[in-house]
Amino acid sequence: MSPTTKKHVCLSAAATLMAISLWNCSSESSAESSIPSIQTGETANVALNLDFAETPLLDSLVLDCYGTDTLHLVHSIEKKSFNLDLFPGEEWVFNAKLYANGALMQEGEVTTALEAGSAVNLKIPMHALVGFVYVKIPIGFGNPAGIKKGEMKLTSNGETFTYPMVFDSENVTFTSDDLKLDREYHITISMQDESNKTIFSMEDDFTLDENSPIPHFQIESLRSKIALAIDLAKDVNLQVSLKLPAIKRAPAVNDVVVSEFFVQPNAKDSTQFTFVEFYNGSTDTLVLDKCTFGKTSNVSGSAEIATVELPPNEVLVVGDLEGASSAGIYKYTESMPSFGKSSGSLVLQCNGTVLDSLYYGKADSLHVSPLPIGSSSAAVRKSTQLNIGLWNKRTEPDSWCTNIPTPGIISSCGI
Repeated sequence: MSPTTKKHVCLSAAATLMAISLWNCSSESSAESSIPSIQTGETANVALNLDFAETPLLDSLVLDCYGTDTLHLVHSIEKKSFNLDLFPGEEWVFNAKLYANGALMQEGEVTTALEAGSAVNLKIPMHALVGFVYVKIPIGFGNPAGIKKGEMKLTSNGETFTYPMVFDSENVTFTSDDLKLDREYHITISMQDESNKTIFSMEDDFTLDENSPIPHFQIESLRSKIALAIDLAKDVNLQVSLKLPAIKRAPAVNDVVVSEFFVQPNAKDSTQFTFVEFYNGSTDTLVLDKCTFGKTSNVSGSAEIATVELPPNEVLVVGDLEGASSAGIYKYTESMPSFGKSSGSLVLQCNGTVLDSLYYGKADSLHVSPLPIGSSSAAVRKSTQLNIGLWNKRTEPDSWCTNIPTPGIISSCGI
């Protein structure tokens, strides 16, 4: 980014702006791989890795192989590599495509010879064809700022493109169409309340270029002075963060919610542990002090949470395994309550105020619609996860699902 770049910001919210200079992508169906039948015979093993930068709104990765056979393979966004057993040949061509935002964004190709019985590892460098701008702004549970409408304008070479704001659960998003590379763009974002008063505005300049950095702006709040930090990410991606720490305060009801809990780990698996995950859905940094969670509102027998500052849109995981691997902020506690394996309650409170509570497992006269929970005897144990977009309906079982534990990672399962 140019040091003369201008930035004008006003609001109390968190925003993440990515102007993407994409390296590789595709918009074909993300169906299962379709592989034609192959005659029996000695083959070569090929491991292919696609070399591309992390990109939002990914759809699929597509690989076409041309040689003694022709193959067309489609992977979902979770997979970045392909492992194939192919017949030997003097020339195999591997063409990879990456689709994002509903269009072909990046492409790459390599050619190699394959010998029978060999094992080959190939990396396909991806190259940007077009780019796009994606803006995601967390607005907090209940939209306390009262945002009702907004738009994003991009101007380049005398052309102006306007894109509307879209509400997405507790976020608003702006997404452009495909944009040409090797151009400088001027971006303007504005949002208004129901009386058309502007409560957020932002301006900046950036360049979309295959070899240029990826601008990344993060606005956490506008209640303190601006601090600019520049960190070099891996490869050639430069991350420029505009961080404005949110105001610090004590949590109130509906600020922090239980977003995941796992109470029946497999004792034979040392990587599994009991944990409860908490999500800060406000637009402020919450100081969790004198907070406990347990099976009832009675502090006796509950686990204490060490004082911690939880930024907006961030996750705190409290577990009973010291040094556990977890995304987000992790706190170890020796006093984890013995939660029921088949049914029970979980209550979070701070300074004597209950912030969130839930009941899971079996229905009874007091709990007609308990939250789901995985089986404690199953080979693969599952945690109970909240679809965070349904935070205001979290007492309803349909707002939750059971899945492989993901401590520190917010889930949208059940959609």
